[in-house]
Order: sequence, then structure tokens, then C-alpha cells
Amino acid sequence: MGKEWDWNMCGWVLHTANEDGERGEDDATALPEDCGDSHEVGSSGSEDGGRGPENHDSGLDDRGMSSGDVDDEIVPLGQREPLGQRAVQLLAIRANFPICEIIGFDWRIGRCIYVKREGEVQEEGMVNLVPIGPRKVLVANGEFSLEVYADHEKSSRPIIEEWGVYEDEEIEEYTRTICAGLGRMLEITYLVIPSAIEANVEVKLKLKDLGSRSSAVYGKIKASATDYGNKSVHLFSCERGTSPSFPSGSSSVLPLSPSMVAVPCRWQLELHIEVDLTVITTCDGQEEQDKKLKFSLEFTREIMSQEREVDGDQVEVNIKWYPVN
Repeated sequence: MGKEWDWNMCGWVLHTANEDGERGEDDATALPEDCGDSHEVGSSGSEDGGRGPENHDSGLDDRGMSSGDVDDEIVPLGQREPLGQRAVQLLAIRANFPICEIIGFDWRIGRCIYVKREGEVQEEGMVNLVPIGPRKVLVANGEFSLEVYADHEKSSRPIIEEWGVYEDEEIEEYTRTICAGLGRMLEITYLVIPSAIEANVEVKLKLKDLGSRSSAVYGKIKASATDYGNKSVHLFSCERGTSPSFPSGSSSVLPLSPSMVAVPCRWQLELHIEVDLTVITTCDGQEEQDKKLKFSLEFTREIMSQEREVDGDQVEVNIKWYPVN
């Protein structure tokens, strides 16, 4: 019997062959790092009227092994931890002067992380700005820089600052202050994660069938992880009066911005999603009725889909794990 090593995106794979050249039964992937693109769904009941956590088959058993290769020879790699990529996760932005746009750059590309909403009025003093990005996770292989614009026409020179994010060997949180002159200050907090995986979040909304009527939805959806400390990332943030409308009786995908966050890449992946939405419905001959959809969900490598229902209105939250690229 011969043996041959091969490499794939998950790690080193040991192939064995019989004397006639056929592949043996003890193929093994050294590091099963299934990112959850395709899964079977199972469900269990829950006390709040919604489906419980759905235990998707992520391709791993309880020991972190590939479910199809339980008896195979597992070759350790990377101290038995999944392979992640260096990433920067934005946590907070604060400023005491009007800002129209902020663009964040990693060593490859620039991505919009904040745009002033139409009609938005910034209060005086140091206030929190709600980011709308980046749409893809920023990598931490070089410099992390910001371009800050104080007007939409970009007629004035942007405020530019950059910081090295390529040396951290442990997860580290930074708060940087940019002094723009004349008392203007911008404060940004971000996390450098030496080994990160990308969590893609999708929120589906299915409102109770009310015929041809539609309902407006406003509120917040936040994502957090243990290493975020007491901070969270706004995935959805909409005030009353500017909220999108959704048809009743059909499933709609809520527009999240951003829809991806970086979390530390470990065997025990975890992501916390906090949903705090209000549904406004106008019925014939009645005033507007507000219904609260408020709950928290925990997601792991195995639990990637959960659903909650409140008086006929359903919210489904799905997570997919991807490599940072």
C-alpha cells in the first residue's frame, strides 16, 4: 500500500492506495474547515412559538472531525485550530463635527464604511456614527487607513490617517483619535484579529398575511462576539419615518449594511445576534398598530439558522461562515 500527501484549502490530505493503484478507505483531511455553504436542516420546537436552533450538518462531528471521515487518520495542523486570515473589524465611530463620508482602506482596496443619510442632522458634541460598511471584511496584512470627507462634493481635501495592523499576534482592540484642526475630532475603535473567519448574516421577514396591505419595519439588528467586549456592529439601523415597507404574506430579505462581520476563527465559533424591530401596520378603519419583534440569538459552527414568531410575524436569521478573502 502506498501513501501520498496532497494539499487542499482545508489542509494536508493523506491519500493511501492499494497495490493496484486504487484509493484506500483511510483518506483523511488534516483540518476540516467547513465554512457552511451547503447544509441539511433539522429543527426542534421552542417555547416561544418559533422554531428552535436548527442543527445544520456543517460537516464536522463533536470532535471537530469530518463527519464522513470519523475513522480516518487526522493529521494535526495549526495546533488543531481552523485556518483563519488576518482581519480588521470596525466596532465604533464617534465625531464632534459633521461628516459626509468615510472610506476605509486595507492594503488592497477602499470600501465605504459611513455615509451621512439624507436628512440626517448630527447633534453637537461627540456623537456615535452608525457605519454602513464595509461590505466585505477588511484584511490586516498591511496598513488600515481612513479617508474622511466633510462634504458630499468632496471639494475639500479629505482627512487621511493610517495605522499598521500587520504585527499583532493576539486579538487587540484599538481606539484611535484623529485631530482635524479647529477642535474637530474623530474617534474610531476597531479590532485586529490575527486569525478570523467571515460571518455572512441574512435576515428574512415574513409578515402575517393582511391581504394587499404592507407594513413598515424600523429598529436595529446588531451582531457581537465575546472578543468585541461590550460593543456590537449595527447590521440594520432605521428610524421611524424612514423605514422600508414589506408586503404581507410573503418572505422578504431585510437590507443589512453591513451584512458581514469578522469573528475569531476557533473550533467553537460563536456569534450573537440581537433583533429589536417594530412592525407598523395600518388596518382598515384603525390607527397604526405597532408590534415589537425583540429577541436574541446565539449561533455556532453547527447552529446557523433560527426562526422566531410573534403573533403571526416571523423572523428568520441565517449565518454562513466564509474564509476572509
